[in-house]
Amino acid sequence: MMGATTLHERLQRLTEIRTREGYMADWQQVDDGSLLLLENHCPICAAAATCQGFCRAEREVFSAVLEANVERTEHILQGARRCAYRIWL
Repeated sequence: MMGATTLHERLQRLTEIRTREGYMADWQQVDDGSLLLLENHCPICAAAATCQGFCRAEREVFSAVLEANVERTEHILQGARRCAYRIWL
């Protein structure tokens, strides 16, 4: 995140990293001012199904690198078509 000074810049960088890792990531701003990180694919889904700690750790890492609050709102392992995270300061 070197040089990324705003939440938008950090989220854009995280999205690019996650896309390179195979998550088909994107982000968007919501009307209430929060942001959504969307992951349309999960390359570790089989491992995550066995160990829910992967998903919990992922959310914690997102919060740390974005320096923001992060809440999962959709979860592939719970039957959603994607994983989505609401982000706000």
